[in-house]
Amino acid sequence: MPESTLLCLNSGSASLKFAAFDLADCRAATLPPARLRGMIETHDGHTILQWTDAQGQSQRSMSDEPRGDIDAELGIVLDRLVLPAGLGRIAAVAHRIVHGGTLYTSAQSIDTEVRRQLDALRSLAPLHQGPGLEGVDAATARLPGVPQVACFDTAFHATQSEAERRYAIPRDLHDRGFKRYGFHGLSYDAINHKLPPLLGEHAAGAVVIAHLGGGSSLCGLRERRSVTTSMGFTALDGLVMSTRCGAIDPGLVLHWITEEHRDAAEITRMLYRESGLLGVSGLSADMRVLEASDSPQASEAIAVFTRSVVRNIGAVAAEIGGLDALVFTGGIGTHSARVRAAVCDALGWLGIALDPTANAAGAARITRDASPVAAFALPTDEEGVMALQAAAILR
Repeated sequence: MPESTLLCLNSGSASLKFAAFDLADCRAATLPPARLRGMIETHDGHTILQWTDAQGQSQRSMSDEPRGDIDAELGIVLDRLVLPAGLGRIAAVAHRIVHGGTLYTSAQSIDTEVRRQLDALRSLAPLHQGPGLEGVDAATARLPGVPQVACFDTAFHATQSEAERRYAIPRDLHDRGFKRYGFHGLSYDAINHKLPPLLGEHAAGAVVIAHLGGGSSLCGLRERRSVTTSMGFTALDGLVMSTRCGAIDPGLVLHWITEEHRDAAEITRMLYRESGLLGVSGLSADMRVLEASDSPQASEAIAVFTRSVVRNIGAVAAEIGGLDALVFTGGIGTHSARVRAAVCDALGWLGIALDPTANAAGAARITRDASPVAAFALPTDEEGVMALQAAAILR
């Protein structure tokens, strides 16, 4: 039994993911094995709790109660899963916080002032910053005296050049923090940890990681460091997503304001919550539902999504000077063979030769052995990265 446990909470826009790690396993540079891992999400109108223990035994329960009360869900995780499993005392709780702004480019212990500063960033990530901070508040209340650690999605991209992060806007606005930040950094860092054994010396080459899920983005790496990414000042830019529009002509937003007299709240709701796969299909934001549908609008939504991925991979490859490997991750990237096939087939000119059998089977490598560019489908491990960062803070 572990003497002490690191609990990681990943409070997202559509789910609460959690994992527990033995603190002793988090002192190396490699991703640690989880003693407990699971998530709470909504699917087909039901709230689903699923988890896997250290022996790989998976369990699942379903409820008709709506999800979203982070305090109650944390209570379920602690009382129903963590404590009965005998995982020892909780040494710290690590939280995924999407936006660290200009102040935080590495993990940070959370005190009253840090909590206040992170709260001020809510408008920059309206779907995510709130749930992350609600997780902080719930854990602080239920585990008084236990250190809380913020792990930032924006931090991984701090290696990008100043020119890469700059918009072509007046300099004083840039100096006030209006710049490209990028997101999904914990996911990219997790995949980054997995590259050396898969790619050998090519791990330091030109690698594109496609995090495709409810939120989707790309990251281009050189020397295993972030060079460019498709998201910018907020998590709205770049790829088409489940309910977010991705890149859009800013003139269209101005037109809605000046000609149609739509207010900021209406436009925010539309672009963040009513667009993307949901907006195009008129059916669902869930790729699984769209792939199972024979609706022409569902097929069109999938096509719009994959075209945005293809177009942006081409741009990222140009930015990093080529393509040695492509890695799919995230819920869609890991589980949708249809999306992976469409993207890889469209990028055949870059040297990607898909292995349809491996792709359909969900193999880790989905390209042929002779493919000039290797492509993979790998599960991410944001919680494993969070555990490493929290352990370093404790040290």
